[in-house]
Amino acid sequence: MKVRKLDRWLLTYSFLIITVVAITISSRLLFNGDVFDFDFHLYQPDGAVYTYLTLKWLGNSHVSAAEQVIAWYEIYAEPESNLSVDFFDRNKNPGVWSLAAFRILYSLLSMPFVAIFGIQGMLFVPILSLIILFFLISLKAWRNKNPLIGLILISLLSFSPTLTRWYISNITDGLLATLFAFLLLIPMTSRVKRHWAVLGILILLTSFTRFCAPYWYAIAIFLLIVKKRSSSIFVFTLSTLFVIPTLWSKPDPGSIVAGVDGGAIDKLLYFPVSAIKIFFIEGAQLAALDRPLLLIVGVSVFLSLIHFKSPTSKLFLVIFLAGWFIGSLNGVLGVNFRYQLPLIPFASLVFIEMLKVTTDRSFRNILLVGIEKDDKKL
Repeated sequence: MKVRKLDRWLLTYSFLIITVVAITISSRLLFNGDVFDFDFHLYQPDGAVYTYLTLKWLGNSHVSAAEQVIAWYEIYAEPESNLSVDFFDRNKNPGVWSLAAFRILYSLLSMPFVAIFGIQGMLFVPILSLIILFFLISLKAWRNKNPLIGLILISLLSFSPTLTRWYISNITDGLLATLFAFLLLIPMTSRVKRHWAVLGILILLTSFTRFCAPYWYAIAIFLLIVKKRSSSIFVFTLSTLFVIPTLWSKPDPGSIVAGVDGGAIDKLLYFPVSAIKIFFIEGAQLAALDRPLLLIVGVSVFLSLIHFKSPTSKLFLVIFLAGWFIGSLNGVLGVNFRYQLPLIPFASLVFIEMLKVTTDRSFRNILLVGIEKDDKKL
């Protein structure tokens, strides 16, 4: 009898998750474009480069690939994209290509979908990334015997315009966040050595998705804090090795700490100002546009601070700081939490580990905050 009840509950749980995912994806595909002067199109400016690369690797000439992207963007993208054939020329537009030179994973994965469906095939990898993210969160919640929190969390995320904006677009951000979400399945405080191969693969894949070394350095610091020294050295060394090609491509200095002109010293001195601006602007933008995501992040920060001794808290907080650092390093204001997107899986982990839904009818016990022991395994 208990087995049958478990099977029915698992079937119901799976059905609800699938329903939420289907509604989220459908609503994003059906309703997109300019929203209050924000670009919520499915095809983003950065995506033009990845789309061009995919078409090139499928055998199109430089001019043919560029003209296909330009024609597509004139219809389906923000009207002020103003693309030209010269935009896709590495010699005439070195700033863009220095940044995108080693962001190859998304374009590689998109090749079979674009070969079959055309340019709209660029949306398949982002959509699959969102599905996998929700699956990993729900799986982690189920394993922790906390499925209701998993369902609540996924429902909140499905209401996030920020999440759907950056996930279901022809850019790399959703793919990057989902690759980090696979860390939810790795026990980061015990037997982590057994998962070095998985960690190595994730470091490789994320490094060739977009610049993310600060996140891996944060994870290395966390492993050092929880006394996993050899694993920390492994993560730090490998992430440094794989970030070298990106640094070697000499990214445009103007893309680093935007908002101030001058050399390295000027940018270094301005960095604290950039960090303060990013913190307040990103928070204010979420408050205005995306309260569900602000709730998730805010509650995660609160829980992590009051249960600071928990490994889960330490992991979330170092990832939070890494995301803040990357946003401050870029310095562009009002990017709507884009550079902090990998924080979402770790915020989800905080919810799953520290919140419990009970059958107690008293309001104060509906959400029980806390964990059993400070050394609780992730």
